[in-house]
Amino acid sequence: MAAHTIFVGSLPDSASNERLEEIFSEIGPVKKCFVVRDKGKKCRGFGFVTYSMAEDAQRALKEIKDYDGQKLSLTVNNCLKKKRRNL
Repeated sequence: MAAHTIFVGSLPDSASNERLEEIFSEIGPVKKCFVVRDKGKKCRGFGFVTYSMAEDAQRALKEIKDYDGQKLSLTVNNCLKKKRRNL
């Protein structure tokens, strides 16, 4: 199964969902996008972007380097849902 979700690290404190989506939608349609925030609403330095197509996610890994001048750390998020065990 191809990965569609990218972990976006090294985001600035001021990062917003809207700007993150704007940057990543230059590659292709973004299905879901969000910045993780603390209780004070400040960005915790990371977020996630999910594309409809795995090819767009792979292209973003190669082409997107920064968020308004701040260098980003991008990795594919390969988390799989755990199967429920019958006990």
